[in-house]
Amino acid sequence: MKKYISLFLIISLLWMPSIYAAAIPAQQGLVTDEAGLLSTQEAATVAQAAAGDSYTFHVLTVDSLDGAASGDYADEVFTAWKLTTRDILLLISAGDRQVEMIFDNPGLQSALDRWSQSEGGATGTSAIIGMIDSYFIPSAGNGDFAGAIITLMEELRSISGPQNSGSGSAAGSSDSATSSDTGGTTGGSAGTSGSQSGNSGSQSPGSQDSAYPGGSDNAGNSAAAGDHSTLPSPVIAAIVIGAITVGLILFVLITGLRRRKQLNRQQEQLADLLVRANRALESLQPFQGIVQGKTGEMVEGISKRLSAQLVEISALQNAEQAAQLSFYRLNALKSAIAQLQQTEASYRSSLEEEEKNITVISDADRNVKQHITELKKDAPELEEQLQSAVKETGYELQEIAEDLKELAEETAKADQLELFDPIAAQDITEDAQERQESIERDLRDVDIFDEKVKQFPAELAAARNKIAGLIEQNSLHNMKVKPYDNLEQARAAAASLEAPLRSGDMDEVRKIAASMDALITEAFSMTERQALVRQNNLRDLETIRSNWSSLSQRRNALQSQIAAAGTRFAEHHTSSLQDMLEESGARLRQGAGEVPQIETWTSDARGEYDNARSGLDRLLTLQEETSRGFDRITQCLEELDERLNTVNQLFQEGEGRVDRAQELLRSRGLSSRNRFELTSLPEYMELEQRLVSQPYDLYELETLAHAYVSRITSYVESVTQLVRQKDAEERAAQLARMREQQRREQARKRMSSGPPSSGRGGGSRPSGGSSSGGGSRSSGGSSSGGGSRSSGGSSWGSSSRSSGGSSWGGGKSGGRSSGGSKW
Repeated sequence: MKKYISLFLIISLLWMPSIYAAAIPAQQGLVTDEAGLLSTQEAATVAQAAAGDSYTFHVLTVDSLDGAASGDYADEVFTAWKLTTRDILLLISAGDRQVEMIFDNPGLQSALDRWSQSEGGATGTSAIIGMIDSYFIPSAGNGDFAGAIITLMEELRSISGPQNSGSGSAAGSSDSATSSDTGGTTGGSAGTSGSQSGNSGSQSPGSQDSAYPGGSDNAGNSAAAGDHSTLPSPVIAAIVIGAITVGLILFVLITGLRRRKQLNRQQEQLADLLVRANRALESLQPFQGIVQGKTGEMVEGISKRLSAQLVEISALQNAEQAAQLSFYRLNALKSAIAQLQQTEASYRSSLEEEEKNITVISDADRNVKQHITELKKDAPELEEQLQSAVKETGYELQEIAEDLKELAEETAKADQLELFDPIAAQDITEDAQERQESIERDLRDVDIFDEKVKQFPAELAAARNKIAGLIEQNSLHNMKVKPYDNLEQARAAAASLEAPLRSGDMDEVRKIAASMDALITEAFSMTERQALVRQNNLRDLETIRSNWSSLSQRRNALQSQIAAAGTRFAEHHTSSLQDMLEESGARLRQGAGEVPQIETWTSDARGEYDNARSGLDRLLTLQEETSRGFDRITQCLEELDERLNTVNQLFQEGEGRVDRAQELLRSRGLSSRNRFELTSLPEYMELEQRLVSQPYDLYELETLAHAYVSRITSYVESVTQLVRQKDAEERAAQLARMREQQRREQARKRMSSGPPSSGRGGGSRPSGGSSSGGGSRSSGGSSSGGGSRSSGGSSWGSSSRSSGGSSWGGGKSGGRSSGGSKW
């Protein structure tokens, strides 16, 4: 199998050059310099010159055409780059010293034909060759490709003019292609068409003229060009199928080998798990046969589970090694990898859990003895602290003594289990350590709470004096809250604290002490809160009185404004505002009736500060809502005035627009063509009358103003149209004069240059038709109908051969013209 794959890869590699030779470079802007003929600055200069209003030039330089015909290659590039009738492609082959120009624009071809005839040359392909030889070859022959390209661009734009930038129809340039490798149309083609017209090539100074009959050499060149034509379709199909097959084989080979490698790594991980399981079993050996109880059960369970895992992992390894999958079974390899990953993850998780359990056993065996020793060491010290507390306070503290006794029993039990059951001993030791910490905390708190009981009467008296000071300072004698009740409850709690303190029930002692502190704090806080509420009530009550005065003044002012607006505007504009004002006034009167009750609640005689606070908040909200309502009424009145001002402004602006339009007509001499009187508009007369009559109905005024503006706009647009029409007529007349002047200038030039030269016999270069006689070497031809394209070219420098050709009708390029030369 591997031998077949290697053979197929070698054959496929032999096909690759043909594939790459036919590749067309991707376009890189207007200048695609694959051959590196231009510097960066030169490429930028050429690209700037290539973009124009009439035509856009696209320059492509290549190292070599690899034997392909320049015309065919240029045509393929033109199609691949999706160029249009506004585009001109200039192909330059550095290795072949050949240049080709191709475009699809009959108008441009006609301009080239006229230029060629004015220079005494032929039309069609010869015109393109003549342009290249005259303006590109001289600079290119000296190595200045940037100058050659720019000179050719400038000359093409100068002879074509803006009128030829689009596509059009012109006889004589349907689809022509030119190359220096072909010598014109074949003799057979010329014979079939029944007519021959020689298109002379061009050559640089110093080149030797040579003449070739239009039949033999041209046929030979055509045959040579055919040797380098595009590969047949079956060969291309075989190349594509071969490339796809090679890709598939490489994909299967690479993917299969990669998955085989991944499967091997998974199997290696299984082997690592097997080693870890063995090590875990070995770490249990010191405990097996020795430990009992809870520890023995754990060791036995771990051992059984690890042994079972060892058997399963070993069996799985053997099964995987027996079933070696081939690299090309991609799906089977993928499934095996996934399954093995899942199994390995399960075993790994289980093994890690067992390792944690083994660590717990090892830690317990190593540390429990030390913890028991520490408990034994601390026991006498705790007993001594207990006796000292009993002696100093006179309390029995029997519950703490019982806790010490239970601590000693737990320590003794853990000491007995330490050797054969370290796990159980560790659990007991942990409970004993927590009990020891609790006893230590209780012994410390005995002194603290004993001192608190002794100091509480003074603390209670200080809190009472502080609360009395707040009451006296803020006149809170009649407040409804009772802070002294909280103080009395705190005193009663302090009395109940002594019993649990004597017995050593320190949890109960802490609970009662926390309650005492909370009652004292709450008594002081509620007194402070009442003082603050009273102060805020007095402040807000004064604010409400002040706001009531200003709101009443605003209401009276708005009443006057609404009355004045009622005389200026229709009733439906102001009736809703009057209703809003009356509603706000009713709410103000209602709120004013609540003020005396709030004042009573706020007084020190009543002391109902919370009730007063609720009433004040309600009145403040009412005043804010009333103020916002007055703001809305004011805004509505202002909007009525703005709407009226807008109508007046539209009326005045309309008059100004009419005056400006009429002035424009007078300045352009068109006043007689559009007579308009503003006073004749019914909308103008009615709007003018309505604006001096009160009350105003703004809805009717606005409707009328919009109709008025529409009529004014129509008039202004008609005036603008008249002015534009006159401008267009003037431009057309000027253009006609310029064309007539240009036509006369061209006629004058033709008269001064004389008829184009032609001749028969030696020493002359014929244009159109075939040459007869000796003395110069040139060849050419043309065919009419049926041909796909023609090609032509010229040479200079080291070459002395030139040829040319053109065709009309038919062709696969759809009207493209092409021509080329060599240097």
